[in-house]
Amino acid sequence: MEERAGVATEAFRFNSGSSGDYSYSMPPHSSAPPPVPPQGRPLSHMRPPTGHPFSAGQENPASAPQPQKKFNGFTADAIRAAALQEGLLFPEHAIEQIVAGIDSGKHLILTGPPGTGKTTLAYLSAEVARRSMMCTGYLPTTATSEWTTFETIGGIQPTPDGLIFRPGMFIDSIETGRWLIIDELNRANFDRAFGQLFTVLSGQSVVLPFKRKGETYPISVVPVGEQPPMDTNPVMVPMNWRIIGTMNVFDKNLLFDLSYALMRRFAFIEIPCPPRSMYEELLKKEGVGGAAVKDLMVILDYLDLGPAIFLDAARYATRRANDGISRSRLLYETFYAYFLSQFEGVNETVAAQIYHRLAPLLEPVEQSELARNFRDVLGHSVGPLREGVDL
Repeated sequence: MEERAGVATEAFRFNSGSSGDYSYSMPPHSSAPPPVPPQGRPLSHMRPPTGHPFSAGQENPASAPQPQKKFNGFTADAIRAAALQEGLLFPEHAIEQIVAGIDSGKHLILTGPPGTGKTTLAYLSAEVARRSMMCTGYLPTTATSEWTTFETIGGIQPTPDGLIFRPGMFIDSIETGRWLIIDELNRANFDRAFGQLFTVLSGQSVVLPFKRKGETYPISVVPVGEQPPMDTNPVMVPMNWRIIGTMNVFDKNLLFDLSYALMRRFAFIEIPCPPRSMYEELLKKEGVGGAAVKDLMVILDYLDLGPAIFLDAARYATRRANDGISRSRLLYETFYAYFLSQFEGVNETVAAQIYHRLAPLLEPVEQSELARNFRDVLGHSVGPLREGVDL
């Protein structure tokens, strides 16, 4: 046992090859209320329910409050303590990278497999920044392929009082001093959505082709250290204003395109999957559903998926088991509902290997349905279960 952030924790360590050693901790349950962000909603309303990414919490923790050590400033210890209070576990190196990136003036993009808690970590980081008076809070949003500069920068909008400038989310967050948290950034068309923001992020002022109602001069967006252009109505970017985006590593082409366009403006930080022992520890808390989903962990041999997906699946399996269905049916339904779509794009060899790892867990009826799913959804004919398949 070791002490971290004033909380007794049990450390799990694993070696991840070139990435070095990562440390994860299993915190005790805490009955302390979650931090409340400036938007007025508990943080738990902005993240997966308790038990999600690397979570060691319960839905209704009954244990006595644990002493919490308070940290002042935007530090790795402060973010780690906030995560532990929420019952969440993250790799220490990732938290330290977030602090280093913010301190060095960078915006951040958190990358990693689905279900590793990237968005939750972004919210926690912004909440710690608010407590440290680096910002007034955060503005959460999810990118879409339909984004244009109208949604991000702003544009003219008709109203009963005439045409007015409606600020987009970037201008809104800058003017209100909130950090901008963009989930699934890879969905956006970057050139179309970011527009003039590219210039601002590179440290140069930009004049927008819009005027506010009653103003003579157009709006300009002015980074820290720059003088406002003459004859403009400036929006001054706060020194500590930041964007934190998240994106899945599965979208490799988009990731590489984005890094070339923005590598000087953003720091990329990987949020990896924890060791499998951590999945097993978390699934133990999910009863019969967790035991069933543990059998499906063989899919991790073929695809990186974070714990959140497995915990969601375990909760479904626990509920479905109450209906008295067979274990074979339970495993089949859970795999179909939560995991099958994750394998879109795998080649036929991998599809066959996955099928032949899962098929022995199922009865003939579910085996046949699974083979049909692989054909209809993944586009691969895996054939009947047979001996001699190279797994």
